[in-house]
Amino acid sequence: MKKIIFLLLLIAFNTYSQKTKPIYGIVIDSLGVVNDANIYNKNSNIGTNSTQKGDFKIYCKLGDTLVFSSVQHQTKEYIVNEGSFVSFNFKIYLNLKTYELDEFELKKHTLLGVLALDVSQVKEVENEISAVSLGLPNAGIPKLKPIDRKIYTASTSNGMIPLDLIINTINGKIKRLKKQKKIIEDNADIAKLYSEFKFNLGADFKIDKEDEYRFLYYCRSDSSFITARSKTKYEFINFLKLKAKEFNQLKND
Repeated sequence: MKKIIFLLLLIAFNTYSQKTKPIYGIVIDSLGVVNDANIYNKNSNIGTNSTQKGDFKIYCKLGDTLVFSSVQHQTKEYIVNEGSFVSFNFKIYLNLKTYELDEFELKKHTLLGVLALDVSQVKEVENEISAVSLGLPNAGIPKLKPIDRKIYTASTSNGMIPLDLIINTINGKIKRLKKQKKIIEDNADIAKLYSEFKFNLGADFKIDKEDEYRFLYYCRSDSSFITARSKTKYEFINFLKLKAKEFNQLKND
């Protein structure tokens, strides 16, 4: 009896598979693309998720009902039609959820008129709706950056023997990825430094316009940079002034 049921299920699955076609689309909202949205085919019980770019691929047939859902968005159902298979940029628009907060009173004398300081005085809602409070899988685990995700993929294996780790260590892939990560992190630091001190470079540190980025990379390469960056802004500015004197002296020698 069990064999007969299994064969019937297999035949039904093969029959369904022969009629299905892939749909390529992208999930968006009013802010842009929606990543990690859940896409579920109610008819075939097949599901997938949108990528970091919001795109997805799922197999369907005419008349199937697709359910699009996300923690931050209202659930949407879509019935597959002929037009669904035509375009590679088939778009599904999701509406953001809105939550009504309990009323609260702000006393005038507690606010300073400075947004960053005033916001810090407003207590968070205790029962905040989030992936963690809803108990969703992997909730609360910080997402890896793209470069960290590449390193993780190159260093792990599903089997008992870590073949990926061994192969990628031998061929130097992990080493190259770690070098790439350092370059990305260094460039991020330089961009942040320039945004923060671009008006000081010429006026206070006497750095020529064409040498601004060279000077910042020179500071970033110093072994004491991370320690200096963790101190107060006043102490870090003194660090930059000392490095500016060194830099200009080296340039003039």
